[in-house]
Amino acid sequence: MEPGRFPNREALRWLQIGGAAAALAVAAAVGVLLATHSASSLLFLVVAAACVPLLAIGLDLALRHPAWQVLAILLAAAFIPVSASIPTGTESRIVASFLLAMVFQGFWLLRLVFLERRGLEPAAINRPLLGFMLITVFSVIWSNLFRDPVVIPVASFPMVQLASTLTMVTLPGTLLLVQHFLDLRTLKIAVGIMLAAGVLGAVRAYTNIPLPVNTDGISGSWFVGLAMGLVLFQRKLRWPARAALVLLAGAWVGYSFVLHTNRLSPWLAELVMLGVLLFRRSKWLATGLAVALAALFVLNLSYYEGVISGKQVESGDTRLAAWVVNWQVTGQHWLFGTGPAGYAPYYMAYFRTDAMATHSNYVDILAETGIVGFGLYLWLFGVLLVEGYRLCRRLEGRGDFAEAMANVAFAGTLACLVVMGFGDWLIPFAYTQTINSFGYEVYSWLFMGMTLLLSRLLPAAPNLQPRPTL
Repeated sequence: MEPGRFPNREALRWLQIGGAAAALAVAAAVGVLLATHSASSLLFLVVAAACVPLLAIGLDLALRHPAWQVLAILLAAAFIPVSASIPTGTESRIVASFLLAMVFQGFWLLRLVFLERRGLEPAAINRPLLGFMLITVFSVIWSNLFRDPVVIPVASFPMVQLASTLTMVTLPGTLLLVQHFLDLRTLKIAVGIMLAAGVLGAVRAYTNIPLPVNTDGISGSWFVGLAMGLVLFQRKLRWPARAALVLLAGAWVGYSFVLHTNRLSPWLAELVMLGVLLFRRSKWLATGLAVALAALFVLNLSYYEGVISGKQVESGDTRLAAWVVNWQVTGQHWLFGTGPAGYAPYYMAYFRTDAMATHSNYVDILAETGIVGFGLYLWLFGVLLVEGYRLCRRLEGRGDFAEAMANVAFAGTLACLVVMGFGDWLIPFAYTQTINSFGYEVYSWLFMGMTLLLSRLLPAAPNLQPRPTL
């Protein structure tokens, strides 16, 4: 045996996996202790001291195995609760997935710049993504330099704006981690983790058993999309697995569309996801879904009329009024915006009694980063859509996991584009969702990133003519 070599490679591999898992578990335990013990607690000090080497080992393993970084973010987002997070002195807390995403992206940037001394691999996503990140940071400087003199933020606002800026940069940044670090094997693991979270979430939703899983926001759309994508596009999937996946998707559609119809965004995202997947697989299947929805609506007409009327009063009219108020601020700062969370101090100064949350990512991005940042944000999603559609066309007919995930990513991107108009479901506003929501909002960015990953792993043949668009 060579000096320094571990005598059993298989044992070493499992030791590495165990070290990473232990680091995550200890991180969760420390978060719980932070919430339940004072800093002077002897128990806290002992556990904190013990976790340092475990966290160091876990970080070292993650840096040497980049794919584990993405899996660690997903595991932390799905299974480490908000209570096990770092307080910031405000109502927001830094959840574990947010901390891991910042650390991993920061280390990757340092490695690229100082060790490898190179930039990103050429890709269509680079310019809009990096441009949006830079404009977000620049908008902080711009908005503070040119803030109205009568606008005096509260003492906690600098911390809120810093956290918001990091969130707005880190969430899109996860696209790059997925694109560059995963492969098909680790992508399958990520999908398995997400489906497991969907199962636990469904059990909790129908039984009220307090299982530790994060299924807030539009998470259900990804449970439905991943499950039905495999059912519709992966030919070799066995029938027991198909039945289980259909049951999972049905459980979430039923929970959102039947039991919680008053919550618009979750069931709308699921229906868009499901509709696009069915249309991509078969126009007859998509037509069948439309007919079934129409029949359900007609048979329960009075109920849904009441729901629509209630939502119109609760959300429609009030949101239009909120957007009008917001434009009175944004219209004066239209170039680079008021910075992340930056229109809140203007509300307190000028519209203390009239201001309301916009509940729209589109309005928020325009208000916070101006027309420049808004344009880059739309460009970013335009690239994801165009690349996603081309990928779906290129992989059409393969009947494998790659084709399934390409269609899920494309359908999910369309669903996100729709529901962003009804809430801050992709980038949270600090005073509504708060940065605590990073844990479930990162799902969308991670799985939209499948388009970029599969485009890298399965490039188009150089002499292959594109298929005509129908």
